[in-house]
Amino acid sequence: MHNKSPINLQQLFEEVLGKKVKDLNLPPPSFSIMKTTIIDFNIENKSLITKIPVLESWLNPYSSMQGGMIVGAIDNAIGPLSLLVGPFNVTRKIETEYIKPITLSTKYIYIIAKLVEQSGKRMFFEAKIVDEFKKVYVKAKATHWIIKKSIS
Repeated sequence: MHNKSPINLQQLFEEVLGKKVKDLNLPPPSFSIMKTTIIDFNIENKSLITKIPVLESWLNPYSSMQGGMIVGAIDNAIGPLSLLVGPFNVTRKIETEYIKPITLSTKYIYIIAKLVEQSGKRMFFEAKIVDEFKKVYVKAKATHWIIKKSIS
């Protein structure tokens, strides 16, 4: 997984959404702050993988990645995926299960996000954070609320 080339976010959104992308703030500032890159997108499987470096500035007093930064990393995968595979929507809830601490020795985390169901005005996602050896550190579930049929 660590050898994959980054995908250009702006290009990806333009290819999938066309002119609807003009009103979006791409890349979002959170992508820049967290140094997020998309390394895989599969429209058929409705999945996306991002790669984020583990930085010392994100550590808590126990020298592991701070929980809020972990949730931000998850949202940096599920958020773009939600716009690429569904109508305009917002995050309603993210449930996070921390399995193993993420430390500087991990170097990079990979967030694998997938749309598992769309029902009525809700979209349901699952995500997991893994390292380059696919060891799972965090699992998450997110519910998104569809607020408009289309972006523009």
